[in-house]
Amino acid sequence: MITYNRLSQIVPSDQALAAKALSVSLQQITGISTIRLADLAVAVTPQQTTRDLPAITELTTAVPANVANYFTTTTASGTGPNGTVLVVDILGTAGGFVSAGAMANTISNLANVNVVSLTSTYSTMANVVNGVYGDPTTGPVVIPAGPYANTYVDADEAFANALIPGAQSEISTAISVYPSYTANLNINWTNMANQLTLEQNQQASADIVFANLVPNSTTSMYSFIFALPATGKQTESGGPVQLIESVANTNTFTGQAVIASLREGHNQPFLQSVGITTNADIPAEPNPPPPTANLIPSTYTAQQAANLVVV
Repeated sequence: MITYNRLSQIVPSDQALAAKALSVSLQQITGISTIRLADLAVAVTPQQTTRDLPAITELTTAVPANVANYFTTTTASGTGPNGTVLVVDILGTAGGFVSAGAMANTISNLANVNVVSLTSTYSTMANVVNGVYGDPTTGPVVIPAGPYANTYVDADEAFANALIPGAQSEISTAISVYPSYTANLNINWTNMANQLTLEQNQQASADIVFANLVPNSTTSMYSFIFALPATGKQTESGGPVQLIESVANTNTFTGQAVIASLREGHNQPFLQSVGITTNADIPAEPNPPPPTANLIPSTYTAQQAANLVVV
């Protein structure tokens, strides 16, 4: 590409500058280097401009900040880069996304907290609701032993005057004695609740209603199978491959075959980039071919043809 300095020595500097500016602008057109000038003229001549559209003509960026902000705040509600909605933002809980780690952490933290009294209180609550100590609605409710032993008018009185205050007291004691463990427990449960809320909101935005889906759909099943190799290229964090791997049962042939199909799709672009082609082991045509059907005659015998000529 000739430089402006060289060009300005051949033609007037103002013309050289204009030509250089035009040259740089044209370079933004994909494939411009292989287009003939005559062909470019044919393509450019009928182009429409932004005449009488001052708001568009005066743009200094491809997307105005207010427009970008609108889409960022209204649709970019996922956890991916720049608010991108990931597959796990819609179906993550099915694969244990967030919940699996949070539950493991919860179990680990609870192992270090003395919850014997609190567990006993919850057990008593369950017994009251299940009618172990009398009809919870009509009463009376008689708790025979333990810290809540008493006779109550009904379950409402037992909960309001004894069980709920008792549980609150035991929770306060646990927070005081085990501040770090209880804080971690709250964080884990908050994370799980936030994930569930996120998924419900994303499913609603995508008009996904699970009750309306057709169960055991053969069409959907085979569409999913045939799409696995192409899906295998989407290995980003929180993407389809991560979700499918998390729900596939790798203890079975089927589960392993699903993951193998994903890996097949991941491998193909690398092989094709160096000219290596891949072929399916299953032939397109059956071998041996199926037997031919006994169809009605579609041609004439020599004698029949001769008879037709005579006639």
